Amino acid sequence: MALAWQSLVNSGMSEAEAEARRLLQQVAAQFPNDPAVQDALGFVEQKQGNKAKARQMYNKALSLEPDLVEAETNLGVLDAQLGDLRYAVRLWQDAFQRAPGRSEVGLDLARALCAEGQIYVARDYTLRVLEFNPDFPPAKTLLKQLNSEHFHCSM
Repeated sequence: MALAWQSLVNSGMSEAEAEARRLLQQVAAQFPNDPAVQDALGFVEQKQGNKAKARQMYNKALSLEPDLVEAETNLGVLDAQLGDLRYAVRLWQDAFQRAPGRSEVGLDLARALCAEGQIYVARDYTLRVLEFNPDFPPAKTLLKQLNSEHFHCSM
């Protein structure tokens, strides 16, 4: 039930956040070693602006299941927001390698690499996104920008 409420939060239903958090905390108390629950609780905490708590939940989820793409992706977002692009890139590279169909992960990775000055690597990742999702407008836009001479990368 807790994960169902959390899926409502994932879909943008902000009014479900409090109930999802309450239920996830109950489940986490009963099953502290369930990586999906830790990841879901991390997402709810992140949505509510509790970045330190979210980081703790994501790290716990990854300690329990190191290949959990969702936790890697969201932890990467937190790191990028804090300006630690190097760690975010590492997380997103791992996640995108395992789940290349996750266009947003690939695009976040490309943007971060571009911001670090790795334009050609960013372009390669953008092309990889377009292999799996050829009609993805943000990737098409980024590729056009990366191919332009006067584009300045930023996160």
